[in-house]
Amino acid sequence: MLHKNIKQTILKNKVPIIIIICILFNILIILNYITKINNPKQTFKQINPKVAFSQKINYYKPNKIKAKDINPSVVSAKTIYLTFDDGPSALTESILNILKEENIPATFFLTSRQIDKYSRLVKRMQEENHTVALHTSTHNYSYIYSQDENYFNDLNQIRNQIYNITGHKSRIVRLPGGSSNTISRKYNLGIVTRITNKLTENDYYYFDWNVDSNDASGQQTKESIYNNVVHKIHNGTNIVLMHDLIDKRTTVEALPAIIKFAKENGYTFAKITKNTPQIHHHINN
Repeated sequence: MLHKNIKQTILKNKVPIIIIICILFNILIILNYITKINNPKQTFKQINPKVAFSQKINYYKPNKIKAKDINPSVVSAKTIYLTFDDGPSALTESILNILKEENIPATFFLTSRQIDKYSRLVKRMQEENHTVALHTSTHNYSYIYSQDENYFNDLNQIRNQIYNITGHKSRIVRLPGGSSNTISRKYNLGIVTRITNKLTENDYYYFDWNVDSNDASGQQTKESIYNNVVHKIHNGTNIVLMHDLIDKRTTVEALPAIIKFAKENGYTFAKITKNTPQIHHHINN
């Protein structure tokens, strides 16, 4: 009866359609309310705001990068140990930048010549997972090879300087001229034999090389340095001799190409540690 009256009213008075929709919507609301009153068992789910927003957001700090993850040593069946003698120098930063870009480690045999001037780079070597090693303080043949005591005093001086900068006491050593040098003969016959024996007895580890870049012999071009290295590397342990001195710019220029060739031919790179196979020359004095 109600619906019939509404219909007659609409037709008689020509009620606009929007008003009709509003009337019908209100009727539905009223009917829904009446239904809920007549059904008291139906309840709304209560939401406890404290529970709904009690979950905390966890913020995770990135893990601190460990030294082993920076320029990692990868020892394989074909491993290259890049070594740089006589630094630090004005070229050290360029060498470190290349190594960082390539994500590989190296070993630096340092002297005291410019260590105070470039102490921040020595610290960077340690922080970027390179081996900071000993090459004597003065590198003065006539002094260090004149007496056993002079050599070890000189060695201790550079060792203490490196420790003051890095907090690390190195035991990795390279003798100036290598253990096969013959220059020491004219200063003290048999001194290299005694020095190397004493180093070994006191838990030092001395390393020569088996791949020579020949960058010490005059002004080599970057092409000749590149060829000297890539034609000599082989399966097993490759300890490559290079120099970190201001007049060795071509060494720095050749370095990226040497690394590229090595990587493309399945070589890996590592830094020298006490566990590295020790390459020793034949001692001539």
